[in-house]
Amino acid sequence: MAVPRFDLNQLVALWHVVEARSFTQAAERAGMTHAALLQQIESLTRACGSPLVIEHGRAVEPTPLGQELARIGQRLRSEGEHAAKAAEDYLAGVGGRLTVGASLTAGALLAPHALAQLRHTHPALNISLQIGFSSDIIQAVVNELADLGIIEVPVQHPELTVSPFYRDVLRCVCSAQHPLAGQTVSVSALKNEPLIQREQGSGMREAIDTALRQAGLAFEHTIEIGSAEGIRAAVGVGLGITWVSALSQLDKKGLAVINVTDLAIERTISIIRRRGADPTPAMRAFMGALEHAALDIGENP
Repeated sequence: MAVPRFDLNQLVALWHVVEARSFTQAAERAGMTHAALLQQIESLTRACGSPLVIEHGRAVEPTPLGQELARIGQRLRSEGEHAAKAAEDYLAGVGGRLTVGASLTAGALLAPHALAQLRHTHPALNISLQIGFSSDIIQAVVNELADLGIIEVPVQHPELTVSPFYRDVLRCVCSAQHPLAGQTVSVSALKNEPLIQREQGSGMREAIDTALRQAGLAFEHTIEIGSAEGIRAAVGVGLGITWVSALSQLDKKGLAVINVTDLAIERTISIIRRRGADPTPAMRAFMGALEHAALDIGENP
């Protein structure tokens, strides 16, 4: 037995007829002419090989098969409306899904501000935030595992578009009880202090090492700790000094700034995306929120 083949729009037209119990009212609801609606129902009836509706005077009643197909037509109409809304939200940047990769500092300190803003302006947008080293984020964007990346190291890659958006100033910090807390000193006054650092591969570590090397300063004692929170805790109890992003809230960590007169450590935080592909509305919305967050927190490059 041949399987009936028909246009799915015919099922929606049938649902309108069954719902309205009238061809005329169904045509008005469906936004088509009376003749066009009748043609849809007749074509569907021929495809099924069985009556779908029966006219009783002015009223139209469905047959059992017509009732079953009308229920399917109702679901199709509902799914169509859902699809239209999803497309509308996507094009407006308020819906869809976005995967963002963020380096450790940006992921912990900048991205949450952007996400909080988007939560209010784009509540239907689902965002996945992946945090890791800048090198890992770069590879994730290149391999299309992330739509956008936020990194804190310089990068030149033929497959990436790089957009700097925030200049992060690093501050030298110590325990609030340290003798140098709040003092203004030259960098040479720090050389006997233990330096607490992130592990190799961290953008923060790279920025600090580069600046110290250019200044000709080598610390005799260094301690590596694999998390920013661990470093702040160690500094807070007096194990040594470190440099942290100016985005950090020091007063809540038991830390104090040491003003170093002859050493400035800065780094540029950038948004990266694949070259050649136009950003989606969701990507543009996130990038805009991130730039607003940077303006609220600090200064633009």
